[in-house]
Amino acid sequence: MKKIICFRTFEESDIDSLYHWMNDDELTKMTVGLSRKMSREEITNWVRNKIPHNPYEVFWAICTNDDEQRLIGYVSLSKIHYINSCAQFGGILIGDPKYQGGVAWIQIYQFVLEYVFERLGLNRLGGRAITEHPQTITMMESLFFDKEGVERQSVFKNGRYYDVQTHALLKNDYFKHKNAGEYEFSSIMKRIAKLSLSGNKLNK
Repeated sequence: MKKIICFRTFEESDIDSLYHWMNDDELTKMTVGLSRKMSREEITNWVRNKIPHNPYEVFWAICTNDDEQRLIGYVSLSKIHYINSCAQFGGILIGDPKYQGGVAWIQIYQFVLEYVFERLGLNRLGGRAITEHPQTITMMESLFFDKEGVERQSVFKNGRYYDVQTHALLKNDYFKHKNAGEYEFSSIMKRIAKLSLSGNKLNK
């Protein structure tokens, strides 16, 4: 399937959009990270700190895959550890409502998995999601992340505590499924549909 998104480093021109999205309670209400209002100065400093190369975390701006390459959100990879050969999926924030559905999410995960296991050559990628955020859980399960446990009442936001579900994907499993063609877009969509029928739902 044609790529509808592309990835690059942050630029200072991204600050205005990120300031709006990162202060949007609706966009951040189901993220694992702490949600709080941030000043424009804080966002500016945050973006500038993410632009230089950092061997232990990576932030990508997600853009439309066209001549405009308009910013629609960001994705990150954190806790990169080269001795333990592991990393943590840092999360996804999509501010543009046209790209908040399944196609963009699948292509984001495909990109991050390839980066982790093929470019960095790491052995393990972890992921966390609030248990009441089925979009993320369905995506991880459709990509063969194994559920490893539940952190009870691990995140406080929206005036209450949430459980957090933990998952991980190992390099051997990634290549086994990739070599079998199971990371092709059509195969992922079929598994998402199956998981949705069983109770999980992916935003359309």
